[in-house]
Amino acid sequence: MSEPSLYPLLEPFLRHLRSEQRLATRTVNAYLHDLTSFMEFWQKHKGTLLTMEQLTQLRPVDMRAYLAHGHREKLARATLQRRIAALRSWFHFLEVSGQLPHNPAKWVTTPKLGIRLPRAPSEEDTVRLLESPPPSNSISPAAEWVQARDRAILELLYGSGLRVSELCQLNRLDLDLSGREARVVGKGDKERIVPLGTASIQAIRHYLQLRDQALADHSVNGPLFVGVRQGEGDNRLNPRQVQRLMQQRRRWLALSEKTTPHALRHAFATHLLQAGADLRAIQEMLGHASLSTTQRYTHLDQARLLRVYDDAHPRAKKRLEEQ
Repeated sequence: MSEPSLYPLLEPFLRHLRSEQRLATRTVNAYLHDLTSFMEFWQKHKGTLLTMEQLTQLRPVDMRAYLAHGHREKLARATLQRRIAALRSWFHFLEVSGQLPHNPAKWVTTPKLGIRLPRAPSEEDTVRLLESPPPSNSISPAAEWVQARDRAILELLYGSGLRVSELCQLNRLDLDLSGREARVVGKGDKERIVPLGTASIQAIRHYLQLRDQALADHSVNGPLFVGVRQGEGDNRLNPRQVQRLMQQRRRWLALSEKTTPHALRHAFATHLLQAGADLRAIQEMLGHASLSTTQRYTHLDQARLLRVYDDAHPRAKKRLEEQ
């Protein structure tokens, strides 16, 4: 599609998302994609480009027609919900700035989503992943620091529950190994402090020691995790490289395809919850803006919660004894 006729109205909104909402570039691009998809829908079904005059005359029935079109296209419920949410947010921005008399998407009901449970590997599989030797018959001295790096990556993903993007953005100065904590920049450029476990600290120290011996760059200001190739900027490791590392490990150990880098973040939260950690503390460590996002992990542990209930609640005991 060519540049939408309302792009001058979109640009202030996108700028608002970047500067005031502090959303990530990928998220802002997703908003742009969803909003232009509505403009494409309008152009296709109305035979004309969406104008400001038409925009002010939009009604909830137009939003429902857009949803119905998505249903006919067999779009996922999550996609339909996201598209309406993008329109609702844009219309609200225009309404507040006095450019739109009302928000036609405000009261439109979107398809309900079922609870998507995080997929966390078991403690046994997680330990296998972390402690098994790397998929190599021999480790040359030149590759030793790379193996140490990979071990530190896995320990940190599981030990601190980091997103892959957060891990790749870590700099050496973000770590306070003696204080057992790290400064992490998460979604929306929000900073938080995460704890570092003993295993993570040991793995990171070992990696940095071998890396400094092997590489000419000993800068303490650069990225924590770097690639093998040198002379390419700061050579910061990227998320795709971490995903390939995990893919190689899980195939070597015959683990489930669901054992991804992000699954270690789920394992971090799930295993903490199973050990009795406070849900609010887990929310803070994960960097979730809403507790409801963290509460998804409680659904993974219903069997344990039922056992606690049966053991602790007097009416539960009475019922069991009568059966």
